[in-house]
Amino acid sequence: MRSWDDLYADREFHWEGAETAVVGIAEEWRERGIRLVHDLGCGAGRNMGFLQGEGFTVIGSDVSPRGLAACAVQLGRAGLPRTLVQADMTSLPFRDGAFDATISINVLNHGSRAVLQAAADEIHRTLRPGGELLLTVLNTWDWRFGSGEEPEPNSWMLADGPEAGILHHFFDEPDLREWLRAFEILRLERERGLQKRSTAPGNRPVHRDQWQVLARK
Repeated sequence: MRSWDDLYADREFHWEGAETAVVGIAEEWRERGIRLVHDLGCGAGRNMGFLQGEGFTVIGSDVSPRGLAACAVQLGRAGLPRTLVQADMTSLPFRDGAFDATISINVLNHGSRAVLQAAADEIHRTLRPGGELLLTVLNTWDWRFGSGEEPEPNSWMLADGPEAGILHHFFDEPDLREWLRAFEILRLERERGLQKRSTAPGNRPVHRDQWQVLARK
């Protein structure tokens, strides 16, 4: 089975440019006094760097040493702090209530449903009361849904593309709400991404489809 450390060996996965949702929330959070943010699954640091440039204090965590190394390089080039922690999302090395907010962009669909529930519980634990969570996760309209083998409902070991061999869980709305039952969901939006190629195997249409969620502890 491939890992994210394998994928970060390829510079294709050193994405640049902050996620639109992260750019959109920055002013709102600043006005509400949010200062300390956890970037869960920070990867090469595109969202962490943006938030630090906007005046937030950000701690980045990722399971991948290669991802963290790429993040350190990118932040260093920008002259930004590099507070980085290697950690599994199901066992975060932070105290209860440590953060004002957490972001997790295109991370919390990589794993079984039980693993993702454990990760959501850890995010809840490490947020202060009233702390907020901004995340994006794949939904069941995404073009990769149904690709490969399905070891459990809505979880697919992908058979095609650069993430072949990586387990992905795809959330429908009832599943998403159950997953985040410990949070108050403030906003839930469906986002359909741009096509990157014309067709998938079997001539299926290609589009990235995801949920964008803002929630509060």
